Amino acid sequence: MLLFGAVLLMVCFFFIYDNCLVVSINSYKVLDDHNRARAAQIKQDVDGQSSRTRYILLYTGFFEEKRWGLLAETLGPDYFSMQHCPVTNCVLTSYHHLLPSVTDYDALVFHVATRWDGPLPPVRTPHQLYVAALMESPAHTKHTLSLDGDYFNWTMTYRLDSDVVFNYLNVVDLESGEVIGPALHPSWRNGYDEYSNVTLAGTVSTKHKMAAQFVSHCGALSGRDRLVKKMQSAGFQVDVYGTCGPLKCPRGNPECDQMLDTVYWFYLSFENSLCVDYVTEKLYHALEHNIVPVVFGGADYNRFMPPGSYIDVQDYKTVNELVDYLRYLMDNPDEYVKYFWWKQHYALDHTNSYCDLCVKLHSVDARERVQYYRNIKAWWYDDACTAKPKIEF
Repeated sequence: MLLFGAVLLMVCFFFIYDNCLVVSINSYKVLDDHNRARAAQIKQDVDGQSSRTRYILLYTGFFEEKRWGLLAETLGPDYFSMQHCPVTNCVLTSYHHLLPSVTDYDALVFHVATRWDGPLPPVRTPHQLYVAALMESPAHTKHTLSLDGDYFNWTMTYRLDSDVVFNYLNVVDLESGEVIGPALHPSWRNGYDEYSNVTLAGTVSTKHKMAAQFVSHCGALSGRDRLVKKMQSAGFQVDVYGTCGPLKCPRGNPECDQMLDTVYWFYLSFENSLCVDYVTEKLYHALEHNIVPVVFGGADYNRFMPPGSYIDVQDYKTVNELVDYLRYLMDNPDEYVKYFWWKQHYALDHTNSYCDLCVKLHSVDARERVQYYRNIKAWWYDDACTAKPKIEF
């Protein structure tokens, strides 16, 4: 079959049949010429300019953030050095005219959670890499992602199978300094069963409220609002702060953080959609305090934090079973503090996806491998989310 295809292709090149002409030019030749030219450009970079500065253009805004939340419009090697990046020879900018032409940039980053204002780049060179970036779940992606047909080379999202992982925090081993999670197959230490801390158990015993939730997106697809009401109906007190609840505590107010340590036993880190690897800052915010997070999402949370550092709602069949276990921990502080065992082995550390992007742009292996997402919409949406949770409520 392969031999027949090759012969047919040769026939198409030497004899101009109408159907063959369409196949050879539109489906093969244009793409092949592009790939060959890009491979040649990459080889030139590797052979003669492997240490040259890589330029990254944030082509769109990040929602309303033209600078993607960065401190300056343009950040150079000093920024990457201050971030302790392993490679620093990069320039990151949202200023389109920093270089003479848009084709002079090594990578263009597009925020594809929403449609963007302005036209697409009018021209593209073979050496350039187009990167699709987003941190919203597929359930809240408002871009059609119709730019298929070899438009994007790399992805930069929260999903762990992205080319560059765009996440919130890393979990670092205190002894080795190695980043353990998030990862597809992290290797965690053990220690939950053996851990005890009498002093901490005494401290948490002074907590006097059951759970807090901070949420501003009401009516979420995950059904988290209904889940909270079911917990409340089962006699479990949940204080809801933000737009979706009666209580207020301004973001950044130190008193809001302090009460997580001293007032509440549990922090409800419930996601707005049940999607693969979709874990937001809610989990990490809880982990930074002496409070046990109760998580609800579509992720395998063991990819993000060691077992025994959180309570997963999806491990319980009914709300009553969940509530019974939470009450058990409140009645047994020595068991409750076991959920802090990981803090003697690990620390949370801020990530910088731009560091990873810079490293990848300097990587010979990454740049030599010609890659396109022929159907990025399918990669992003297919089997990524579920509407039905495992717990009944």
